[in-house]
Amino acid sequence: MAEALVSSILEQLTAITIEHARQELKLVTDVEKEVEKLDSTLKAIRGILEDAEQRQIVEKNVKGWLEKLKEASYDVEDVLDEWSTALSKLQTDPELDVSASIPKRMKTSFVSWVSSFLQVFRRRDIGSKIKAINERLDEIAKAKDRYHLTKRETKQFRRVESTSFIDVSKLHGRDEIKKEIVEKLLNGTSDDGCIQTISLVGMGGIGKTTLAKYIFNDHQVRAHFNNAIWVCVSDHFDRNKIAVAILRHLDRGSVTNLQKPIPLQDILIKICEKIRSAKFLLVLDDVWTDRDEDWEPLKAAFQQGMSGSKILVTTRKESVAMGMGSSQVFHLEELSDEVCWLILSQLAFMGKENELRENLEGIGQEIAKKCKGLPLAAKTLGGLLQEKNTRNEWQIILNSEIWKLNVAQQDIFRPLLLSYYDLPSQIRPCLLYCAIFPKDFVFWSTELIKHWMAHGYLNTKENFGMEEKKGGEYFNYLACCSFFQDFDKDEDGNIIKCKMHDMVHDFLQYLTKEEIVSVEVDSSENVRLDLSSKKTHHLRVNIAKGDQFPVSIEGIEKLRSLVAVGEECDVTGEALQAFFKGAKFLRLLDFCMGNECSCANVKEIPDEIGMLIHLRYLNLSCSETLKELPEVVCELHNLQYLDLFGCINLEKLPEGIGKLIKLRYLRTDGCESLQYYPKGIGRLTSLRELTRVIARVDGNDAKEFSVGDLENLNLLRGTLWIEPVGNVLDVEEAKRAKLHKNEHLNCLVIFNKGRGPSVRREDYIQALNAPPGLTIEFSMLPFQEI
Repeated sequence: MAEALVSSILEQLTAITIEHARQELKLVTDVEKEVEKLDSTLKAIRGILEDAEQRQIVEKNVKGWLEKLKEASYDVEDVLDEWSTALSKLQTDPELDVSASIPKRMKTSFVSWVSSFLQVFRRRDIGSKIKAINERLDEIAKAKDRYHLTKRETKQFRRVESTSFIDVSKLHGRDEIKKEIVEKLLNGTSDDGCIQTISLVGMGGIGKTTLAKYIFNDHQVRAHFNNAIWVCVSDHFDRNKIAVAILRHLDRGSVTNLQKPIPLQDILIKICEKIRSAKFLLVLDDVWTDRDEDWEPLKAAFQQGMSGSKILVTTRKESVAMGMGSSQVFHLEELSDEVCWLILSQLAFMGKENELRENLEGIGQEIAKKCKGLPLAAKTLGGLLQEKNTRNEWQIILNSEIWKLNVAQQDIFRPLLLSYYDLPSQIRPCLLYCAIFPKDFVFWSTELIKHWMAHGYLNTKENFGMEEKKGGEYFNYLACCSFFQDFDKDEDGNIIKCKMHDMVHDFLQYLTKEEIVSVEVDSSENVRLDLSSKKTHHLRVNIAKGDQFPVSIEGIEKLRSLVAVGEECDVTGEALQAFFKGAKFLRLLDFCMGNECSCANVKEIPDEIGMLIHLRYLNLSCSETLKELPEVVCELHNLQYLDLFGCINLEKLPEGIGKLIKLRYLRTDGCESLQYYPKGIGRLTSLRELTRVIARVDGNDAKEFSVGDLENLNLLRGTLWIEPVGNVLDVEEAKRAKLHKNEHLNCLVIFNKGRGPSVRREDYIQALNAPPGLTIEFSMLPFQEI
């Protein structure tokens, strides 16, 4: 990760120097020297970082040295980002707000003088910060000689095609136990008439979930039960979420469209009504809690099911199986070396010639013995060996020192470490960042990529303007290396969403335990958190139902991400005011990760948000009591993503929104209280996604967004919903939109809603002058109902 960070900083230095040249700004002499020194020091260190990355696992001194370098590098990145932001502001605010009392004839020269003075002052301030960091880096650079670090060749990124993805679909080595469990599910009832529970117990990575899925999807099983329900429980036990998931399976119309959660007892009553007259199979996957009081309300509801219904539980803990009252417990044992080789070779030799297989089979079988009978290990090593085609490359894997490590907490961690260190350095931060998500979290590939963008993981001069594309390539690479699983794909075979195996999640937490922290808030009192003892850069706050975001969090000075997950919980302006003052280096702020049922309700955004000059990503979705965004939001010059979906009481957008020249995504669907969109929307020429806009169609309005203001939004993609307002249709205004210049937009839906002007569709479509690939539709239905 350190190498990727240093490389990113060197890219930033180059970009800033180029920008200074473009704007014809001269560096102050002392600043120029410090920048040159910084560039030289980082280049000297970069070469030995791969050696340090791999040795830190067993050498604490090297790990400590690398931690110091990473912390210094983060500080450099913050300073350079501050500098880059100052340059960006010169583009959007070229003139200063000077006193109106200055005579007009003097104002131009005065503004020029003050602007130049402030630029020099800013550069000197940044120069002093770089000098202080250079002094720290000098000490770090000298210390590296103690560890005799050597230069290692680093792997170069190679793009993979989506057709390379493979799910190891055949179930190897589990036929007998599968047959036995299926037989138990199909036959027999308990003597006392209770619903039977069968448990599948085994260590992490042994294949419990995979086997349970095959049983769940068995054609005999599906034919036998009226309802088959799958719920992933995970280690964060939540009765309400489990109950809601069950009810959604039983009757998708019951709760899918709920805006607010409903009480547990009401959900359980509905479940009982559904299962009394229908035989069900309920799979509870990855259960951790063995406390009877946690399960009692759910178990009581399950017993209302029709005779012959069954529950199948997967767990790592024998005590869970006992606590669930299992009538039978199956223990999943390790696979044989031969079966591990079958799984490994299926991935490793995909699309390769038989001759290559014959040449490598002997070494491969030896590598398979390292799997210790774990199918996840076999899958991981198979993904690792996919692009290695020589005996020497396979021999390096077989003889790696990592197999001798005693520090790894689980056998599965050694194959994962091998695969991790085989990744190109620029992809490692992307993978490590995934530790911020909860276990068993299903994430959309596009949203994960936006998170990566917010942290600059995709920024290089080669990628400029194409970060989303590069993010997709990195995502595909990680998928091919078997770090992701359970893919949902579109019709073209591209992954839409997926998840990580819980052992992969454990592994990433093992690597990032100081940097990525998760805390639980389960008190309605004024909660205060102290993270001072950690080097926290990314924080996930899990807020219990009905509780509030902490009023105080200490030790967040270096924080770069905050993800808040909650249900029926509020985030007050007072709490955010304190938080923003302490976390000035935030890049990402996400209050609605995953779906609307896990959204925290942000009640107010304080003006202190203007202090977050590094912020790229702001998600306020489903904050139902939020009424406005302060104008100071428009000073967040680095903001790329603003999500206001479902903010039903948001009454206005900031008038100065046109200053957000780097904004790429603006979601406002579901903001039903907005009366108009500011004119400045038309200046957001970096926009890739604008889900909805209210547009005047009766002329070019000075204050409100008009149809013609689409003229420069030529990077828009997907579908745009327009709600027209105005009493007279102005065809000339439609012509001003010049839609023929937009090559990426797929569909434009004009939603009349019954209050706009009468539109003669043919004339209007002709005036808009859409390119051949853009479909224009008219609708009387809200977009949520299409």
